[in-house]
Order: sequence, then structure tokens, then C-alpha cells
Amino acid sequence: MLFRSGAAAAMVVAATACGGAVPTHSDPACTSLVCSTLLPAAAPDDSETNDCAYRARNQWWLDYVAGSLTWDERAREHPVTVAIFDDGADTGHVDLRNQLWSNAREASGTPGVDDDGNGFVDDVHGWDFVDEDPIVAPQGECLGRPQHGTFMASLIAAERNNRRGIAGAGADGARVMIMRVAGCGRDARDRADPARLVRALQYATRMGARILSFSAHWNDTTAQLDAAFAEIADRPDSPHAALVVASVPNKGEPTAGYPAAYPFRRIIRAIPIGDEDTISPGVSPVAPGLNFGAPSACVVGATSGPDRFGVSHGSSNSTAILAGLLAGIWSSPDYVMSTPEEFVTQVIEGRMHHTKRRSRPGSRPPFLEGVALADACLLEKSERAARVCAEGAAVAIMIP
Repeated sequence: MLFRSGAAAAMVVAATACGGAVPTHSDPACTSLVCSTLLPAAAPDDSETNDCAYRARNQWWLDYVAGSLTWDERAREHPVTVAIFDDGADTGHVDLRNQLWSNAREASGTPGVDDDGNGFVDDVHGWDFVDEDPIVAPQGECLGRPQHGTFMASLIAAERNNRRGIAGAGADGARVMIMRVAGCGRDARDRADPARLVRALQYATRMGARILSFSAHWNDTTAQLDAAFAEIADRPDSPHAALVVASVPNKGEPTAGYPAAYPFRRIIRAIPIGDEDTISPGVSPVAPGLNFGAPSACVVGATSGPDRFGVSHGSSNSTAILAGLLAGIWSSPDYVMSTPEEFVTQVIEGRMHHTKRRSRPGSRPPFLEGVALADACLLEKSERAARVCAEGAAVAIMIP
């Protein structure tokens, strides 16, 4: 099974800590980008957040989804665990090292002992299902290479107010669990086979992940894999219920691939959005449902440790941004006690899907009337506003 990511390789450069109000060095996280017309002309929505990419107005995509509305220190008390199914992540990266899900019993237990009895020894931050060990960070030939999973993890939950790099929409409310299900090479063992994915799904939901983020897709499936996703994403009373945020490719593929192709009710699909609220060309058709437009191009994220960042474009980014946004909303005091089924029914389907903000119409079904644009505007209050929420009605009227 070939595990196809939706993002191009990121440009990699060394990052530097940013102190001043307007960073000036060559790090793309800190220097103004010119690869998108959507870069905000005004100051960012949250003037007190000091991450250099945000202060330099390079995180256009975060304000585009009203991501600053998800920042709430109270969310840190009950964070939502987001499991990332990818090629691993650099757990020592400056923007990730404090944002990881931790298995408390293993973290404080005896090395080499399965302290929590779950069948995985020393699984502190997740599990490497490729090499079958607890080291989810790059190893061997993968060491030093830009990690797709590192980039995705940073878009979901990059630490806020550390004066480095970026801030994720889930910075306060999300913690990332690393599921390494694919390698960095082209050998057969580096591909995500169905049996491996089934085990990873079982692990993630057993250990408490409430959002499963797939910034990749595959075209072949099995009855066992289908059943695992049905249990997680469709059965209302499942003890393993979770939300699956699925990438929809935008390279002209005739079908979206899995897991986006599943019809299950807790599948949330990320539709890549480019400039001027347009659906990216070449987006694969998907079934009607909880389809949300999220930014895909000119996105800054972490690439490799200890402090490297880069820029990438693709539907992978849309998926991670949407997953981080949902985690940020879910961890807010108003919704943190919701079950997965309640969160989908009452929040995503009941409120988010009825936003006034919609993309421009696409060129083929099911996008002819556009899609709802992902945002956190339902968290807006009199003391906390976001420009994009006020502009929603005007955007909707402008759509032909």
C-alpha cells in the first residue's frame, strides 16, 4: 500500500530565535513571504503572541481560519490528543518538544518494561510501526531529512509564545501522538501496509486519541481496515470513537483515496484552498458530507530538529491545519466535555458547517456551490474577535 502525502517537499533552512517586533533575518519563519496574495496586510489578530512567523504576518493561514480564537490557557488543563499517521516526527524540535502527548505510566516507569501493560514497551510519545520500537523521531537514513510528519505536527500544535517559528491553532489545546506508519525511503517496508494501519488505529484510540489526522491517502484497502475505520468513525456508541481528518489530494487523481473515500459520519475531509477562496485545481471528487476548505499553499512549518523550518504547498497542509483547529475548538471550556459523537453532531455539523464563509464554486461536483471554509468563528465573543469572522457575510455575498 503506497502512502501518498499531499504536500510537496518543504524548503529547508536553519531557523534563529526571534526577539524583536519585526524579525529581519533570512529564516522563512521570520522573513515576509511573497508566495501568496493572501498574506494579511494588517497586524495579526492576536498582538500578544510572539512567535516570529506570526509576528511577521507569515501565518496568513492561521488568521484565515480564525485560529487565534482557539488559544486559551484553560485548554491546557484538558488537551485533546491528536494522533498523526505519517513518517514520524522530530520530538526534539523546538516547536514540538513541549507539545507531545505523553504516556504517563511509561514516562515515569522502568525502561525496557511494559509499565502500562498495553503490549508496547516504553511507548512514551507513540509508536514506530515500521521498525517496531518506541522511537518515533527520525533514525538511521531518515536522520537529518525533512520529515513530512514533523511539518504536519507543527501545523497542528506548534508551541505558542516561545519566540520561535510558528504557533499552531492547537497550540494550547492539542497534544500530538506520533504514529509512524511509513518510512522515508522507497522500499516496500517503508510503505504503510493495511495490517500496520489497523494496529496503529487500535493503538491510537485505545490510548485516548480523539482526532486521527491523515495528511496522506492510499487507494487499496482491506476488509479489516474498512472495519477498523467503521468502528472508529461511524458506530455511534463505539468505545473507540474518534474523528478522522482526511486529506483530499489535489494533483488530478480521479478518486480521493482512503480514508477520505469512506462514507462514515465522523470522517472530516480537508479541501485544499488557495488564493481568493478558490478550491485548488485538480482536487479529487469526494462524497457530500463534512467537507471543509482549509489553506494549502505558502505554509510555514517545522521540517527537522532542532530548529529548522520551511515552506510547503499541498493538501497535506490543509489536513493538519483543520485537525489543529478542531482540537483547539474541542479543548475549549465550552466543548471539552463533548464525546466524539456530540462534537460532530452539535459543533461540526450543527455549527461549523453552517458558517457564512464559503469558498468560491469549484469546477466539478460536489464543489459546484463551493464548500464551507474551516474557521473557529463559533468561539468569537465580544472580547475576542477575528477579522475573518466579520468578513464572512461579505465573502458569501460576493460569490457568484
